[in-house]
Formats: sequence, C-alpha cells, structure tokens
Amino acid sequence: MQTRRTHWTIVAGPYVVTALLGLAMTFAVVQSIARSNWTNFGLDALVSITLGGLLVGGIFGMLRWLPGALAHLLAGVLGLTWVVSRIGPYLGEGLVTWRDQATELLIRSIILGRLVRNGGQGDDVLLFIAVLGLLSYVLGYTTLWMLLRRGWAWWVVLLNAGVLLINLTYASPKPPAALFFLFVGASLLVLVHQTYQARAQTWEAALLEYPDLLGWRVVAWGAMVAVLVMLLTTLLPTRITSAQVAHVWQRVRDPWQDVQSRWDRTFSTINAPANAVGGGFSSRSLTLTGARSLGNRLIMEVSTSRFDYWRAVAFDRYDGSLSWLNTTGDLARASLGLSSSELARTPLSAGAEMPLLDTLGRRTVTQTFILRQDLSFGTLFSATQPVTVSLPILVEHTYLASNDSSIANFTDTSYLASQRPLRAGSSYTVGSLVSAVDKASLRAAPAEYSDWVQRYMQLPSTLPQRVRDEAQRIVREAGATNAYDKAEAIQASLRTLPYDEKIPSPPDDRDGVDYFLFELRRGYCDYFASAMVVLLRAEGVPARLVSGYAGGVRNPETGRFEVRQNVAHTWPEVYFAGYGWQRFEPTPASYTALPERAETPGDQAAQDEADASTSAASDDELTDEELALLEREFLGGSGQPSLDAEMVIEATRQRAAQLRRQTLIQRGAFAAAVGGLLMIGFAVRRRSNQLPPAARVFERILRMAHWSGIGPASSATPEEAAAQLAAHLPAQRQPLQSVAAAYTEERYASAPAARASTLEESWRALRWPLVGAIFARPWRAKKRP
Repeated sequence: MQTRRTHWTIVAGPYVVTALLGLAMTFAVVQSIARSNWTNFGLDALVSITLGGLLVGGIFGMLRWLPGALAHLLAGVLGLTWVVSRIGPYLGEGLVTWRDQATELLIRSIILGRLVRNGGQGDDVLLFIAVLGLLSYVLGYTTLWMLLRRGWAWWVVLLNAGVLLINLTYASPKPPAALFFLFVGASLLVLVHQTYQARAQTWEAALLEYPDLLGWRVVAWGAMVAVLVMLLTTLLPTRITSAQVAHVWQRVRDPWQDVQSRWDRTFSTINAPANAVGGGFSSRSLTLTGARSLGNRLIMEVSTSRFDYWRAVAFDRYDGSLSWLNTTGDLARASLGLSSSELARTPLSAGAEMPLLDTLGRRTVTQTFILRQDLSFGTLFSATQPVTVSLPILVEHTYLASNDSSIANFTDTSYLASQRPLRAGSSYTVGSLVSAVDKASLRAAPAEYSDWVQRYMQLPSTLPQRVRDEAQRIVREAGATNAYDKAEAIQASLRTLPYDEKIPSPPDDRDGVDYFLFELRRGYCDYFASAMVVLLRAEGVPARLVSGYAGGVRNPETGRFEVRQNVAHTWPEVYFAGYGWQRFEPTPASYTALPERAETPGDQAAQDEADASTSAASDDELTDEELALLEREFLGGSGQPSLDAEMVIEATRQRAAQLRRQTLIQRGAFAAAVGGLLMIGFAVRRRSNQLPPAARVFERILRMAHWSGIGPASSATPEEAAAQLAAHLPAQRQPLQSVAAAYTEERYASAPAARASTLEESWRALRWPLVGAIFARPWRAKKRP
C-alpha cells in the first residue's frame, strides 16, 4: 500500500496537478480571446480546439519514449485535422466531408495570399478564425508539452501572458476581468508547483525523506498566496491607465507596428479598434475605448494652399453600445449582388473624375500627400469631398436606384483605397471640392433630404431617452430652429467639457454616448464627435462620423503640413442639401481648429478674395530677411497666436514635457537599479560579516565560483569542492585547499587554530583569478560541444 501511494504521489499525482493548472491557465487566455469582439461568429470554436491541443500535449508530454521531433510532427497533423473539423461547419451546408472542408480552406488561403501579396486587403473572416484556431491549438499543445516533458514553467507562463497581453491591448470591448484573475492565479500555482517538483527531484536523488502530502500542502499555500495577490490587485487605484506608461511603451512597440499592419491588411474585416497605432485606419468599425496615447511619428506631409482635415473613412451606423460601423460597402454589395463588400468597390483609373451631387458653395483645392510611413490598408486621404486622385483607386460608395439600374453615388463615399501598396516615400495628388459656403446659406438650406441620406439619421432603439432630452435642451436653450444653428449649439455645448486622453474604458453594457455625456463628462475626439453626431440625429439632422488627421503643423522651410500620429482625429460631418457634407469641431483639443465660415455671401466673397491673394503671395520665394521677419511676427499683430502658431507652441510644450517624463523615468529606473544592487550587496555583506572568518572566505569563493559557472556540486564536501575548483584553477590549488581545511577545522574541531593571516593570504591569491573566471564564462560556454 505504501508503495502504491508513493508511486501515485511522486509520479501520477504531479502530472495530474500540472495538467490541471496548465489547462486552467491556457483556458483563461483562449476564453478571453473568444469573449472579445473580434468577429460576430465562430470564436466559440477556439475553446474546443484548445482542449484538443492540451490533450495531445498532455499525452505526448508523458510519453517519454516518444522522440520530440516525431511528437511535434504527429501533433501538427492532428492539429490541422482537428482545426478543420471544428471550423468546417461554418463553411456552409454544402461542404459535409472533412476533405471538402479542407479543400475549401486551402483555396481561400491561396486567394488571400495572392491578394495580400499584391497589396490588397483580405476580408475572409473564416480564415481569420482558422488562424486563431491554429494558434490556440499550438498554445494548448505547447503549454502541456513544456510543462510535462521539459518542466519549463516560466516559459509557459510568459508565452500565455504574451498572448493574453496582446489580446487585452487590442480587444474592445475587453473580456471579463474574471478571466484575467483566473490566469494570474493559475500562473502563480504553476510556478509554485513546478518549483516544488524540482526540489522534490533533488531530494529524491539525495535519498532525503519528506512527507508524501508535502506537495499538496505547497499547492494549498500557493493557492492562498495567489488569492491574496489577486485581492490586493483589486484594491489598487483604478485610475492608473495605460496612458500613464504609454511613453515608455511607445519606445518598445515600434517594431511591433509593422507586424500589426501586416495582420490588419490580411484580415481587414475583424472588429479591431480603429487607429490603434496611429498609422492606418480600418474601413469597417470604430470602437469607443479607454485611455489612448498616440506617438509622434511623422506619417505624411501635405502640400496645399489651404489648411484642412484629411479624411480617411466615414462611419454611418451607431450600434447603441460602443461601436460605429461603416455599412457603405455592405449596401453597395447588396445593390450589385456581389459576395463581398470589397468586390463592390468601384475601380477608377488615375485622374478619373468622380461626379458629385452637391457642389454649391465649393471650390477646387489640390493637395499632394507625401507618405513617410507604410500605411496598413492602402488608405487614401483627402480634404473633404475628393473628385480626382492621381493613382488608380478603389472607391467605396453607395448606389442610387434608377429603374432597373444602379447609379454610382460618389457623394456618399465612405472610403478610398489605392490599388497598389502605399510605401514610405510615395506620393499622390487629390483634387477636392472644399466648402466655401457662408453660414446664412447653410441656415437656408432645405430640410428635405433624399432617400440615401435617411441612414445618416439612424439611432438605435436602445438609446437612452435622456440623450434625446439632452439634445432638445441644448437646442431649446440656444433658440435654434434650423439644422446649422442646431449644429453650432451642440458644438458649443460639447466644447465646454474637458479634453482628456487618460480615461477609463466604458462599461461593456452601457451606451457609449450616454456614458460620456452623463457620467464620464470628459474624453477625447472619438467621444466628442460621437456625442455630436448622436445628438444631431436625435434632432432629425443627418450627420456622420469621420476619422483621419487634423491638418498638422506647417513647416516654414518646406511650406508643407507635417502630419504626425498625435493628430489622428475623429470629427462629425453634417449634411446640407445642395451643399453636401460640412465639417464641425466639438473637440476642444489644442491640435483641432474650428471651421472658418463667413456670416453672409458678401463676407464670404471678400474672404475668398483675401485667401486667393494670400495664396498667390505665398507662392513667391521669400528671402532670408522676410523669413526672419515672419518668425519674429509669428504671433501676429493682435498679440494672439495664429492657428499654426498655437499648434507649434503646443507641440513644443508636449515634446518638452515628453522629454522631461522620459528623463525622469530613465533616471528613476537607473536609481532603482543602483539602489537595488546596493541593497543586495549590503545584505550579502552583512550576512557574510556575521560568519566566522573561514566560513566567510569559503562562502565568497563559492559565490564567485557559481557566478563564473565553475561552482562545485551542492553535495560536495569542503575538500571535494576545493578539488573541483582546482580542476578549473590549477594554479590556485594550494590556497583552495588551505581555505577548505580552515573551514573544516573551524566548523568541526573542538578548538580550531587561529588562521586569520593564512586566510587573508589565500583570499588575496584567489580573488582576482575568480574575477577573471567570471569574465571568461561566455568564452567557456562557446567552447562546450
């Protein structure tokens, strides 16, 4: 009976505990992915796929006679088979057999590979689920294989933690916090249990006795510590957001951005948060998230005679929670009867004109965009309503029904994409119809809207009534009776709220606009723009959400606007019949600018004439003296900073603050490291000084020997330790033996002889050879076979 209990405790028991802890840890990671809003279906298959990987990894990990290479090969074949069988049902009813399902996935993969290689965007959600399934299977298999076969607890924890961190960073809304705590608890227990297992093997090898139930006691105490740690984390301040460490994170995440951009281009239809890194924009959705902190990388330069915002993508549908959707491509696909929204985009050759419906009060402005970064989606930027582009493009727009045919409605364009990859250094030119209409004309615009405009007044049935009441209150107090005055009233009201990028994530079960207006009461552009669009729609005014960049800062030497990541922006556009989409600005940030509109048509004509003369004068070459005068008078005669001056001043202040923070962080990290080393050295020295003379010298020798990688076995006697060290340091055999003899005599003799002078001489003879052995450790490692 004793033999059976010992066998279960030492052999079977540890395997079971390890497998259960590894399963709990990986389950938490994969379940957090499955509970994230990456796609609208199919993610529930990830859990069963992961369980298959855990099962195979557990079995192969325990079969010690199975070679690792063969085990991985068999696991790969089983994994592919299992993933196809779990993803297959989502491919359609016509594909019943495993062979048909595998063939379909292979064909889709080939098509996607060719599309991405040629600079296109992938929109096959099933392939995205299949890739996640393969990654989940590999994660499950690797977890139990490394735990059971190798005992690599730290590598397993870091691998799962990395996957969880990536998902938590980009998923929106965030998965339940309980999964994170499950991962933390299981990870701590894995480390505790594997550490105990390593100690138990050492005790078994040394034939040391220990209680059979010691392992369960260790796990129980480890569980108590894990629960205590998780309870303490719940008591930490919740206002510490990711933005407070974003400047440190920005320095290490740059290499990751290229990987992310490739992933985004391959799977462009997943529900990823738009503009996650500030270098590209998803054409599908925008999600209201928590704190953000964009970098300062130069994205592009724009050469144009007029400051404007650079539009990337427009969103029309608010889902009533935290997301905006661009459904323009889906409407086009339905109108044409095609299988995907990407196929419904209209291809246009370079310079081809897009005819527009609403052209009153507009003039043509040309912009040349010079890219300084590779863009993820091939996104093309433009000022307000583009008409021509110097590249072959794909246009995402709706169609007008006319008898039995469909007519392209380029006024309802939501997205422009290049037909070829956009790399750093490339450039393109856009001709846009930019608004030059006055306020009086917009106030007089008719309030009857075409059928295609009706979707820009959509609101979810779940919108809280108090949001509608807030819109009525703002409009009533302003005395607004037309669409333009309503827009200005709502814009002015929202600009009284503070701008803040360090905000917590909104609750998953709340309406984002309601949360912003009545509880958060602060935020950044996504929240301000969303609130204005929803409030306008509640008043029957058509509006949409637009993402892109807010102009940038003009470089006085090149005359170009330099557009950086930190001016990535979201703003509302309001539709006026005959005049088209008009920009408004509810966000009170330093990098934004209110649109300039004259009061009457006469005032607008005078302003246009002044702008034309200023533009002509700016084309002339300035002398050095004129440039110096321009710099001295940069603040203008009124004493108030101009728009560009405000941007330059604010950018300089932000950069200086960023450098100060970076310096403080670097100095703090250096001081903490030095302080930690001093504390460790003080503790070691204090403990060493408490030892007898021979023991103190002997401990120093052993410590430095272990640092140099030539330390003796832990079970060696003092004489054996001296002999093992002498094999590496033959010239120091005599002082080593002398110290070992003194240590043995000091510890075991009833009356040890005084050997202070001999010990000091031996230590002086050994100190520098041991230091040299520490520095020579890398070369010894290279020479090992």
